Amino acid sequence: MSAGITNPKATGGCLCGAARYQANLKENTAYYCHCRDCQIGSASAFTVAIFSEEQDFALTAGKLSTYTTISDSGRRLDRGFCPHCGTPLIWTGEGFPGVVLISLSSLDEPEAHQPVHEGWTDSAVSWCRIQENVESFPRRPNRDS
Repeated sequence: MSAGITNPKATGGCLCGAARYQANLKENTAYYCHCRDCQIGSASAFTVAIFSEEQDFALTAGKLSTYTTISDSGRRLDRGFCPHCGTPLIWTGEGFPGVVLISLSSLDEPEAHQPVHEGWTDSAVSWCRIQENVESFPRRPNRDS
C-alpha cells in the first residue's frame, strides 16, 4: 500500500478510530455484493464497496489484521479489518489484481458514492432488494479494469 497520497479524494476509517486511510477512488465503481462470503464477512445481507487502485490507497493510522478466504468465485480474498474493533475496511485478492476494495460505509462521506451495480444476486436473500435502476448480475459483475 502506498506511503502517501497527494490530493486524496476520500478518507475513512474504523469504528474506534484506530485505523484510518486515504484513497483516490475510481469513479462509478461502488457496488453491492450479495455473495455468501460478503454476507457472512459483513454480518449483513450484502456488502457495499468501492474500488481504488492499490497505489492510490494508503493506511494513515493504525494497522489492519487480515483474514484470508476462498471467495464464491474460487479465488483468494484477503479481508482487512481493525484488530481493535473488528470493522471491515478493505478487500484485496486474486480476483482484483492491483485494486483495493474499500467498504463504502467506512468512508467519512459514504453518501458521495452511489452504487452502480450489484453482483452475485443469485445468492441474495429474498427479503432484501436493491433499487430497480441498479444494474444486476447473477454472479460476478463485468468490470472494465
